[in-house]
Amino acid sequence: MTLDLWAVVGTLFLAMAQIGMQSIATVMQAGGAWVAGPRDNHFEVTGMTGRIVRAHRNLLEIIPQFFAAIFIVHLADVNAVLTVVGAWTFLIARILYVPAYLWAPMGVRPIFWQVAQLGILIILADIFY
Repeated sequence: MTLDLWAVVGTLFLAMAQIGMQSIATVMQAGGAWVAGPRDNHFEVTGMTGRIVRAHRNLLEIIPQFFAAIFIVHLADVNAVLTVVGAWTFLIARILYVPAYLWAPMGVRPIFWQVAQLGILIILADIFY
């Protein structure tokens, strides 16, 4: 398996870890009855739990772009050094995004978001080289 696909696997594990964190934090804040119930009443998580949920949602928003970029370069059979660098840039930035969202001073989180986006652009750059 190629190194860029290992970054895809790592991203999937990150998504699973984040949904696990989100689930545990939500149960702790909302209570087991709400989580196990039909959720007819909206419950907005707050504080650290809200940050965990929003960090996971943000990953789910950007992950299709990442997967599409990897798919495109593989389909075009042009995956090379830039694809690997971009894929790992994306994954590392997304890993660092989580603690930045939870604990870093204001302004740090968007840097990791931008670096992850840059990783996707680096992947796509392989199409042109």
